[in-house]
Amino acid sequence: MLAMLLDSLAKQIFCQTFEIIVVDNDPVGGGAEVVAAVRQRYPDLNLHYSVEPQKGISFARNRAASLATGDFIAWIDDDETAAEQWLMSLWVTLSTSDADAVFGPVLPVFPPGSPSWSKRCGVFHRPRHVTGTVIDVREARTSNALVKASWLRSFASPFDIKLANTGGEDYDFFARIKSQGARLVWCDEAEVSEMVPFERQRVVWILERRLRGSVNYWRRHSEPPFQMAIKVSTGGVGFFIFGFAGVIAAPFGIHRAVRLWGRAMGGLGRAVAITGLRWKGY
Repeated sequence: MLAMLLDSLAKQIFCQTFEIIVVDNDPVGGGAEVVAAVRQRYPDLNLHYSVEPQKGISFARNRAASLATGDFIAWIDDDETAAEQWLMSLWVTLSTSDADAVFGPVLPVFPPGSPSWSKRCGVFHRPRHVTGTVIDVREARTSNALVKASWLRSFASPFDIKLANTGGEDYDFFARIKSQGARLVWCDEAEVSEMVPFERQRVVWILERRLRGSVNYWRRHSEPPFQMAIKVSTGGVGFFIFGFAGVIAAPFGIHRAVRLWGRAMGGLGRAVAITGLRWKGY
């Protein structure tokens, strides 16, 4: 998948020069051969490779940000491929909308043999907006983004290392810059595609990811004890209601049950957030 990503970046239709930085979070540098092969295919590509030996997604992202030399940093994941106009679309939108960060759609690609319920449940399909729309920070993520580098360089460690193994480090970063006045805008033309492997098309994986995301979100929101108690209680009630509703809906389609169970995990996440419990997502 890394080779496919780099091939798509080499074919970008873009009016400016750009560099590509690959940070390998494998201490033995397992991605080195792939990068070397891509360099041979595209000798003019400004491609850099670095190993971040300390395990954790925050350490890898911080290393990437520290190595970037441009005024803008685009982010894409190693299991994605970019449309040819991806970088150009992000750049044009950022330049014309007075934005500090621009985000685009991530389109799921299901391999042959994928169960129909995983396509129908909607978990892997994210909302889309008209280009130029100011988006909620909860939709901000590094899977498809272009950010003014000055925001990343305003922090010693832009991605919180406490979240290195739990995930949510990108939401945390964008929430912080949003609170400082950053403008977050959507670009619907900047499409990337993401393969959805079979191991992610399991109900357990989907619900665990939903719970972890909810915990990370609510952990950032410190509120007065009374208000937090109300939200925790509401989340607990929602967990039981939507969990039971999912059981009832399951015979009529597992995709319906997964949607309801996902909402149940969102409610449970409120309660788990106040316990301080953490578990590894990476």
